[in-house]
Amino acid sequence: MSYKMLIPVFLSLFVWQSIAEASSISTRVRVLEGKVVKQETHLKQTEGLRQAQNIKIDQSLIKVKALEKKVDDLLKGKKQTGQKAELADKRYAFP
Repeated sequence: MSYKMLIPVFLSLFVWQSIAEASSISTRVRVLEGKVVKQETHLKQTEGLRQAQNIKIDQSLIKVKALEKKVDDLLKGKKQTGQKAELADKRYAFP
């Protein structure tokens, strides 16, 4: 084989190698972009669920505080009526 044939063959091999590497890199980039998009959508969905849970927790906390206030008011009312009952005359009175 002559040197005139070997030089173009080697040059074409180097060109094909660089083209193969570039296509391999672009394929990897596409695969990674796909994974990033999937991860991003998953994160957005998770964030939405977290916000919904926080809203639900806040609403439940408001309900619990309202119930605590009602219980406290009832306990205060019982204490006040209990004190009035103690101060009242307990003797039997004929109507």
